[in-house]
Amino acid sequence: MRGKRIITAIGIVLALGNMAAAEPLASRVTAPAPGAIERFAGAGMRDVRPHVLTTAERAKVEAALAALPAAHRAVLEKRLRNLSFVDGIPGADIGMITDVGETGQFDFTLRASLIDESLGAYLTARERRLFEADGTGRSIVVEATGIDALTYVLLHETTHVVDVGMGITASMESPFVTGIWEGRTALTPALAGSTAATTTFRGGRPIPVGKAETIYDALAQTPFVSLYATAAAAEDLAELIAWNEVLQRRRGTLVITVVDAGGKVVKRYEPLNFPAVKARMARVDELLKQATT
Repeated sequence: MRGKRIITAIGIVLALGNMAAAEPLASRVTAPAPGAIERFAGAGMRDVRPHVLTTAERAKVEAALAALPAAHRAVLEKRLRNLSFVDGIPGADIGMITDVGETGQFDFTLRASLIDESLGAYLTARERRLFEADGTGRSIVVEATGIDALTYVLLHETTHVVDVGMGITASMESPFVTGIWEGRTALTPALAGSTAATTTFRGGRPIPVGKAETIYDALAQTPFVSLYATAAAAEDLAELIAWNEVLQRRRGTLVITVVDAGGKVVKRYEPLNFPAVKARMARVDELLKQATT
C-alpha cells in the first residue's frame, strides 16, 4: 500500500533514487512534516496533534534506531526524511507513512504512545481486532519479549523498503515467495484454503472468538509467523525478518494464548517454533547480509 493513509502495519511502495546519506538518523527525529496533520484530518482523524518528545522519549527513539540491523539503518539513512510523533491516534493504529513525491524518501508520522508500549500490548490489540465476542468469554493475549513496540514497527516498515530495493517479493522465483505466493496478495491454492487465511487481514469478517483455536491450529500448519503475514507477500517478508531479529539477536519470544473468561490459558501457540516457520528463518540471515552489501 502507498502512503497517506492510516495504518496498523503496512507495506509501502517507494520510488528508489540514488540519494547519498545526509544527516544522522537522530537528527531526523523532528516535528511532523508540513501537511502531516492535515493528512490525518483528511483520513477522518480530527484530534491528531504534534507530540513534543521528552528527553527520556527522545532517548528511547534514538536507541530504537541505533539498534536496528545494519541493512535497515542503511536504508533509513538514505530514505528517511522525517520521523515524528503525534497524539490522538487510536491504540490499534501506528500512524501514517508518506511518500515524499518522487524523491524516493518518506516520512514516518507515528503515534507517540508506541514509544512506551510493550510489544505484547501492541500485538494483543492487533490480534483481538480479528475476533468478535460470542458469549464464550474467551480472549487472546500475546506475550512478546526481546524488543518494544516501536522497534518492531521500525523493523517491519523499513523491511518494506529493503524489499522494494532488492525486488525480493516482486520475484516469483524468490525463496520467500515460491510455494507460498502466486502474486502480491494471491496465496497458492493449498494455503488459500487454510482456515488461517479467513481473517479480516485477507478480507474476511471478524471471527467468533470461540473459534480462535481453530484459526491458530491452522496457522501452525503454515509457513507464516503471524496471521498478519497472510495479508500479502510483502507483509509476510516484513514479519519474518522482524521476528528473525527478535529471535536471533534479541533472544526474544512470541507466545499467543487463548484464555477463558477467568484468564486461564486454554491453549498456547509459539509461532517462532512452528516447523515451517523455522525452516524459513535460515534464509533470513543470508538475505540481510546481501541487503547490507
